[in-house]
Amino acid sequence: MKKITAVLCSLILAVCIAQNASALTADSGWEEFYFGNIGDHWTLNNTGFGDQVWFDFTLDSAAILTVTDAFDSGDQFDVFDGLTGLGLTSVPVIGGFIGDDYDAASANASWSTGSWMLAAGTYSITGYSAVSPFGGGRGALRLDSASVPEPATMLLFGTCLAGLAGMRIRGKRK
Repeated sequence: MKKITAVLCSLILAVCIAQNASALTADSGWEEFYFGNIGDHWTLNNTGFGDQVWFDFTLDSAAILTVTDAFDSGDQFDVFDGLTGLGLTSVPVIGGFIGDDYDAASANASWSTGSWMLAAGTYSITGYSAVSPFGGGRGALRLDSASVPEPATMLLFGTCLAGLAGMRIRGKRK
């Protein structure tokens, strides 16, 4: 009986934990989150209140994590990987409205945005509202594969340049 109770408790705990995690996939676009007042954690509940959400993913190669505010400009976020702080998004300018166009918001200095280069590894990203002049709102994050040149590509490019330079020098001697 104790064994069955322990298994049931473990299953219930696993389901509760899974509800607070959201998988994030590279190059799949923006994933929205909600937040409340200053110091409130990110959530998937559109009231800005509820269980904290963690965006979990594993990278095989480098990627860029971008976090941005949208709708009303003025919110700022403190971003974490587990318990390790990645930092704050940029300082916003209060007073603009852009709706849910996260691409436009991340490109506009009035909206708070932050980007971090992440190496291969496992991550669990979450955040808190550091500035929230409207008492809540919506933001989003995305993960984009980083195009890192392969060493062999650079070697091939260098060899081609050296060959072209050699041909040019040889042509001038004749």
